Amino acid sequence: MRVVIFLHTNGGNDLRIYTYFARLALHGHNPFTSPANGLFLPIYGNSPPLEMAAFAGLLGVHDSPMTLRVIFGLADVAVIWLIGMYYPRSKSWRLAFLLFYAFNPFVLVSWSAFSEDKTILFFLIAAWLLALERDREWWAWAVGTGLAVFKFLGVFAAPMLALWSYRKSRWRMLIPAAAALTVFAASNLPWFPHSLNAFARRDAHLGINPIHASPLLVLARLHLYSSVEPRLFLVLAIAAVFVLYASRRIEIREAVVWALFSGYIFLPDDPFNRLLLITLPFLLLVEFTAKQWIALWVVSCMAALGVVIATHGVPHALSPLASVLRAVFSREGSPQHVLWINLVPALTIGFYLIDRRPTRTRTT
Repeated sequence: MRVVIFLHTNGGNDLRIYTYFARLALHGHNPFTSPANGLFLPIYGNSPPLEMAAFAGLLGVHDSPMTLRVIFGLADVAVIWLIGMYYPRSKSWRLAFLLFYAFNPFVLVSWSAFSEDKTILFFLIAAWLLALERDREWWAWAVGTGLAVFKFLGVFAAPMLALWSYRKSRWRMLIPAAAALTVFAASNLPWFPHSLNAFARRDAHLGINPIHASPLLVLARLHLYSSVEPRLFLVLAIAAVFVLYASRRIEIREAVVWALFSGYIFLPDDPFNRLLLITLPFLLLVEFTAKQWIALWVVSCMAALGVVIATHGVPHALSPLASVLRAVFSREGSPQHVLWINLVPALTIGFYLIDRRPTRTRTT
């Protein structure tokens, strides 16, 4: 199915960004000092050096965006394999999740039609949660470090991971922590010191006005938005997650998932594919009822339709309903688009909160 999608779609703007900066690296140019008049502005060269180098290496094998798309598709296969074969859940749970991940239109549109590196990130997140659930300390540090060096994502949960490790092995946790810090520092050596531009460019994104499907668009529409809010909300949210975990109100897998969610949800440039990335990990924590799965399928299918209409217009097959559909879903950045896209994480978190009511057993 994903191969068919690849052959009939162009992959989206992010794929062009990955390819552009990876080709700069492939041909001996510094991707962090790209020309100001290039295909993309230098500010879009904000991926970690390891990802830049990995994509450049892949293009060195076959210089085509399809190479990256195939790798992203193989990451989806890896997710299916990991969860289907190794997650300690019932067969019914694994089947329900894998059917959703493999065939849900929102996932297919967000990560296959638009071809995102999010498939690799989600595989690493699933592997991280599995390592934590099985109490594999070194594996947990290794996968968390991989997320940090590949997309800075693992950094958000580092305080919770350190406390979890300390509770398990006391001060011996300094060994894997020091190894993780060393690897993270070393991962920035390619194109150093220009590789540090990635941090400044990502910080600059926090200063823009809300766009795409960012929940902060609601505050902007109410004239309550300030560029200081993303940084403030992010810090406060990560601190709140740490307090909840330190006080044993949530367990480590929940802490990691909430930290990842907190690290992204307050960004002013959240598109639908990023919101999906921070939503799916919640599905790995709970076992939904059949009615909850049906509700999630319905809402996510509506969100997928909203994405298509917002980015490509009303499909020809639905042209008789074009005016109604445009009014219901509208364009990116509109209140309707924000509502439909964020309804998926809102519903998922609602089901998660129902599942973890006080009757649920806690672990550390």
